Amino acid sequence: MRNLLLAASFALAACSPRVAPSPRVAEPPPVAPRAGPVFDDAFADGFEATVGDTRYRFRTQTAGDIVLTSGKLVACDVIVSCGGPFTGSVPVGMFPLRFAIATRGDDERIALARIDFAPGRIARWELAVIEGQDVATLQKGEFFGYGVDSGTGAFMDAEALRAFDAERDRAGQAFDDRLFAEMDKTYRHTRSWLLHPTPKGTVALFSSGYGDGSYATYKAYDKDGTLVAVITDFGIVPWE
Repeated sequence: MRNLLLAASFALAACSPRVAPSPRVAEPPPVAPRAGPVFDDAFADGFEATVGDTRYRFRTQTAGDIVLTSGKLVACDVIVSCGGPFTGSVPVGMFPLRFAIATRGDDERIALARIDFAPGRIARWELAVIEGQDVATLQKGEFFGYGVDSGTGAFMDAEALRAFDAERDRAGQAFDDRLFAEMDKTYRHTRSWLLHPTPKGTVALFSSGYGDGSYATYKAYDKDGTLVAVITDFGIVPWE
């Protein structure tokens, strides 16, 4: 069943234009002002948070290293559609990719996906945006995020995205079949991930929490203004 669902998503991608999803989402933002500390704490094994009547327990999953070649970072549903890179630059090189996996009762999901750029405690965070998005235009309860229609989010360099698309266009269905097979190697109930290499860096794919939706990404800085991490929140925990 899982492969049939994935196949349907890839079939949709094959016939869909690769355009950015609607950038403005009018629903409760996935994080509240406490997000800075939570973005650190959730990556400490055993951290627990109670929101309302629900208790969440966290553990960290290290996925491997992502290679960024131009410093122009993209986060999107690479299976279906991608917009442009985030404004500003991130460091170039090889960096750890980690997931904060949240457990609630018998259910566990990837709640946060994080690229670590530097050590240090998060002191400030800001919404990551692409060109043309202005946070000053957002109303209460709105955020800019990327849409997911395949149950899969991703991080990659803009150059890696171009290489990924070119390879997929050349190989057709055979490319999709290989991608499915590689993702199956890390499959656990509710989630899987893959670090797909390209000549221009890594395309990192991973399950997006409960699946389809719209998700915000944040740039996190330490007290000195150094970029510590970039984090996508999949809305598993209603932090407010």
